[in-house]
Amino acid sequence: MTNEEFKQARSINRRTVLKSAGVASGTALVGVSFSGVAAAKGGGKPCHKAFECTEGDAYVKFEFVTETDEDGNITDCYFQEETDTGLVEITDWDSKDGEECEPVSVEWEADGYVATTVMAFGGGDCDTVDDPGTVYMSGLENNGGNTAAISNLQFCLEETPFPDCPMYGTSRVGGEEGKVDIWSIRYDADEGELVEAVVGDIPDNSSDANYPNGLAFDPATEVWYFAEKGGLLKTMNEDGCLGIKVYNGISGGGDIAGATVYDGAYYFTPQGGDALFKVELNSDGSVVEDSGSVTAENVRTLPITGNTFGDIAADDNGVLYFSVNGAFFKVDLADSANDEVIVSGESDRDSYAVLSQLAFDDTETLWAHDAGDGEWRTVDPATGEVSDVVATTKQYTDLATCGTFELNENCEE
Repeated sequence: MTNEEFKQARSINRRTVLKSAGVASGTALVGVSFSGVAAAKGGGKPCHKAFECTEGDAYVKFEFVTETDEDGNITDCYFQEETDTGLVEITDWDSKDGEECEPVSVEWEADGYVATTVMAFGGGDCDTVDDPGTVYMSGLENNGGNTAAISNLQFCLEETPFPDCPMYGTSRVGGEEGKVDIWSIRYDADEGELVEAVVGDIPDNSSDANYPNGLAFDPATEVWYFAEKGGLLKTMNEDGCLGIKVYNGISGGGDIAGATVYDGAYYFTPQGGDALFKVELNSDGSVVEDSGSVTAENVRTLPITGNTFGDIAADDNGVLYFSVNGAFFKVDLADSANDEVIVSGESDRDSYAVLSQLAFDDTETLWAHDAGDGEWRTVDPATGEVSDVVATTKQYTDLATCGTFELNENCEE
């Protein structure tokens, strides 16, 4: 059964149902038992106690717990982590037909990690699966040769080579010929690979291959922002169906190249510009207009002027990081005294985050993408130094910080 088939076939989470029943009836949870047994089938060391992870992998163990009241009636059952790492969350499980607390299928999430191996124990049997994705379906057998319920699960994890929270980029490569697309770029744990997929087409009204540019995404409203050459601002998905909306040119916008969204505003700097500007956004993601025009507020003069971008990325504290030709610097929106030129006079993109596309993932790791060769590296914001190459994709003209979106149910296919 595929992961999608499993999702469609799975029953209601037994823990949720039983927990609700226990609370509603006021029963006391006086009995707690762990389903694991002392020894596996056969002699020697029990298989579930002999399991080990490869050096460098993270180890996580869950036991299946059953709670009973004073009369011995089951009031709740669930998977409980013994190792106290918080790296894996059991998101759903399914019992044997006709049973309440006999798990045979388990689904999990492990943000930032991927399971290299999962070992299940139950019915005196052990079952080890390599590269399981995010779903385990029991391969355990009891002494009668029937499918055994899962007593405990043990995971070996390694950090994912790329974020599973999708980042977004604009590219002319790999999509429909002659069109510019917004792409999502993420690591798919089920597939065990980095996946690039078109989100939607955007207008291409420029002969300049670097435009549209100034891409930004607001996870709060699920709207993308980008600009045509000359500062013509557009959005995608204000309607929840990936529709495009065109606004009048930004006053003094110039050719927008570096941009990001932070706290209800679109921040940008024109190509070759000396200042940081912002455009206010409404709570629904639309752009604030004054008599049909979009006004840009001058936030402050940048510590380095005459910049060729590069990109801008904002962290959760309102610190904006700039990658420009030969330099990497930051601007603190709350306190200009914290503005700092971190790297200057450098052109080596294999060593520093200069003239790179920037985006934060959901763990506040800053990523740099080289639009020339498609290479991705992580960035140390304190020094501007980059890691070795983590991944290589198509070339993206601009990036936007990660986030997820859902389309309206009434969108036409």
